[in-house]
Amino acid sequence: MSGRSALESYNQGDGWWQTEISQIKKNEVNIRGYKMEELIGNISYPQMLYLLLCGDILDEKKAALFESVLVAGADHGPRAPSIAAGRMAATCGISFNSAVATGINVLGDSHGGATEKGMELLYKTWKEAEQNDQRIQDVVGARLDNMLANKEKLPGVGHQLHDDDPRVHRLYNLAEPMVEEGTISGVYLQIMEEYRSQLAAKKNRIITMNIDGVAAAIQCEIGLPAEAAKGIFSLSRGMGIAAHAYEEMKTGVLVKGPCPNEEELVKYNGPQARTLTGGESP
Repeated sequence: MSGRSALESYNQGDGWWQTEISQIKKNEVNIRGYKMEELIGNISYPQMLYLLLCGDILDEKKAALFESVLVAGADHGPRAPSIAAGRMAATCGISFNSAVATGINVLGDSHGGATEKGMELLYKTWKEAEQNDQRIQDVVGARLDNMLANKEKLPGVGHQLHDDDPRVHRLYNLAEPMVEEGTISGVYLQIMEEYRSQLAAKKNRIITMNIDGVAAAIQCEIGLPAEAAKGIFSLSRGMGIAAHAYEEMKTGVLVKGPCPNEEELVKYNGPQARTLTGGESP
């Protein structure tokens, strides 16, 4: 960012809006220099997303791998806060798009942010190894020790429900042949696995990778920016949110809260009954 105000930039000759992404004229829509009519029917959704974000068109194999990540993150049922929020919103009489937006708007650092954190860690680890001519194992070990000393959580491992997430296996099975043929480098998949295995050794227990870990590695492999990860996940999980919100709307149920109206499900731990004149009420 330039640090200049919008008005200052404008007064210095910049456009009020400046974009390298799209050029829109009368009867003409251009995306990153390509005519929209050439793109329509010739590139896939993940290729279009990558073009918009990064300025290039992914080859079909990488695009298929990226698409697999989008599919893998699409839904995880009403246990997921984003799905539950979309479903609750759908019972409150708001528009369908607002219900979907409600679900997407709860995606953040805690729910939906592990892929971004994982990508940042993977990019930094590889950069450090390259710049200092160090082994990946040594860089991972030092960084992991530092994280553990600071009580930081390693992104991309562990899951509240799964101890052997089938989505992880499938994505690895799709990515590994691409490493062997040289379509992707495999270095970020290697780094993620090194973090997982070293953490398991340090903890002396089984540590499994989760969907965020493998998604982070694959998105690094194809060169996506870490800063875009939550937005990309929103597009992925948005499919599930839309489906669940629509299903809930069709039931006709109204005003569904986060839990049934049962006293034991909501524990009150505030002050005992009081009066405005002071003291407890009789």
